[in-house]
Amino acid sequence: MTLAHPTRSPHRGFTLIELLVAIAIIAILIGLLLPAVQKVRESAARMSCQNKLKQIGLALQSYHDANDKLPMGYYQTGALRPDEPIVVPPPTPGRESAASFMVDRPTVYLTQFPSTTPGWGWAAYLLTYLEQDNLARRIDFDLPIYDFQMRTVRTTIVPAFVCPSDSSTGVYNMLLSDLQVSTQGATNSYVANYGAGGLIDREPEKGNGIFARNSATRLFDVTDGTSNTFAIGERAAMFARSPWAGASSQCTVVTTPGAPVYNTYILGPPTQALARVGNKPLNSVYSEPFDFFSPHSQVVQFAFLDGSVRPISVRTSIGIVRALATRAGNETTTNPE
Repeated sequence: MTLAHPTRSPHRGFTLIELLVAIAIIAILIGLLLPAVQKVRESAARMSCQNKLKQIGLALQSYHDANDKLPMGYYQTGALRPDEPIVVPPPTPGRESAASFMVDRPTVYLTQFPSTTPGWGWAAYLLTYLEQDNLARRIDFDLPIYDFQMRTVRTTIVPAFVCPSDSSTGVYNMLLSDLQVSTQGATNSYVANYGAGGLIDREPEKGNGIFARNSATRLFDVTDGTSNTFAIGERAAMFARSPWAGASSQCTVVTTPGAPVYNTYILGPPTQALARVGNKPLNSVYSEPFDFFSPHSQVVQFAFLDGSVRPISVRTSIGIVRALATRAGNETTTNPE
């Protein structure tokens, strides 16, 4: 008797249509997952930024306890007046310069250029209170920031002054008024509150906030209340780069290439250490380096004088934000959170 062999089923793989469907499903899942991952990362980065501002706020209180005043916005010796005004011309065609990135959008040039020597700022004075004693001991506060002996100091990246969400951070080229490279410095994601309005470049000593040129604000002077007045806020390097060391004389603050704003601005040395609240909303596309500006998009985070850190929505009334920027304006404000 002959036994019949069982019929063998042919080996079957994915058809082209099944493979395409599988790829499409995977792509959809990745598309759904990536925003969630990015949201988690941004949430963690924002929390880290809050912690850094919290440490800066506590350092300000410790400095005040030790010195009976807050640190200066930045330190200048000699006559407290601007140098002769300088009108800055557009870059010469064909000249190799750092200004080449500005050809794609309107550029506003500064017309006043005050001296800031030696220029060491609030962040440099807080180093000891931020566990940066070794770096603080290397600073000769009588030498200008731009002095060659201070090169290693000013180019040291201090993690306490770097927001994790910020880009364009690190060591960068500091530019002169003609946009040629002067020296280098390490960036700061945070800046001191000059107040509401005012001309930082022309009248750096006249701010109605907490910090100014050679300021010596005491908590007793803040009659609006320490919980209603912010001291330090975000100004991301992705918007405008400035050195944590302070206000280096003859160096500018220039809108960073690729910043999400319409115009490029070139502003003078005091703006390196100070910012103010103007008449534009926070994170406005018309912002200039005078302004606070956050990489967190929908909020700008501030360290208040009472040591708290609060995010202020970019949709908050500019009147409320201006009130929070003054130390003795006697304004009535509501919770902006």
